[in-house]
Formats: sequence, structure tokens, C-alpha cells
Amino acid sequence: MNSVPVLEKNQIRLIPYGREHDRQTVDWLNSDELRETFGLTRTITIESHRQWIESSPDVLKWAICDECQVYCGNVLLHCTWVHRSGYFQIYLGNSQARGRRIGSTILGVVLDHAFRNLSLHRVWLHTLMGNIRAERMYEKAGFVREGIERDAILREGIFHSQARWSLLANEWSAENQSSRP
Repeated sequence: MNSVPVLEKNQIRLIPYGREHDRQTVDWLNSDELRETFGLTRTITIESHRQWIESSPDVLKWAICDECQVYCGNVLLHCTWVHRSGYFQIYLGNSQARGRRIGSTILGVVLDHAFRNLSLHRVWLHTLMGNIRAERMYEKAGFVREGIERDAILREGIFHSQARWSLLANEWSAENQSSRP
């Protein structure tokens, strides 16, 4: 496993996720709002969360700190080294952090790290259908919607579909080259 570096842009910092983040993370993951937008189907406990953290060595985990250094969310990159692929997840648990471009800033920082430093070839992710804000952010970053995973998540007796998105290293490079002055 690669070590998790501190990453920063526009005074927004990604720091390695630690035990000190567990309680707030579990509270966020169990909130109705995050469960709805993130597709969670079970209640998370400190113990189950810590067990998942410790059993996931190929997941790079960061805590997001805003420009005032307030802990406001988490970002994960689940790396499959043999395929040079990473599954990206982000959430801003602190609702006051939303709508301030923190998500798109962090997305760019993590993609740059994934493609330049980790030499990943592909980064992919999911969005639940109807999550327009997330879809716009990923499209703007250059992600391509690959398709729909129909009825992929069963929550409270109802099936929900999700979209699958990906971005390749050469697309990220081209996107960054075209946006430079």
C-alpha cells in the first residue's frame, strides 16, 4: 500500500484519515441525508467502521479540512494496483461545506495525485440516479458516463439504479492541458 500524503489546494487540505475522525464520520454516515445520497443501506457503528478501515489497506483515506481547517468530510480512493485503477468516493458530511466548490477542488487534487503520482490508468465512480449536483461536477472534470447499473441497490424494499462513470489518465492530461493559459 502507498502512504497517504497530505494534499492541498486553495487552502483546502486532505490529511490522512485517523481515529480522531471516526466519531464524526459515523455520525455523518448514519444521517438520513448522507444515507440517501450515498446509497448506504445499513447502520454504521464505531466498531464496524474501524473494522472496515483496518481491513482495507488498498484504500487511500483522507479527511477533508476546509480553508478554516474545519473537518468537513472524507475522500477515498480504492486502488486496484494490478489494473492501475481506482474507485473514487467523496462526501461532505458537514452541510455548511457544500456549495463552496470544496468537492470539485478535492476531486481535482485527488485525480492529479492518482494519475501523476500513483500512475493509475483509470479512476471510476458511481452516482445515484438523480444526484444532479454530483453528475455535473464529474462531467466538468471530464468523467464519461459509462452506463446505468439498473436496480443495483436495495434500500428499504426499493431498488435504486446508479450511473457508472470513468476518467482515463490520457483524458485527464488532455483536460488539464486545454484548461491551462
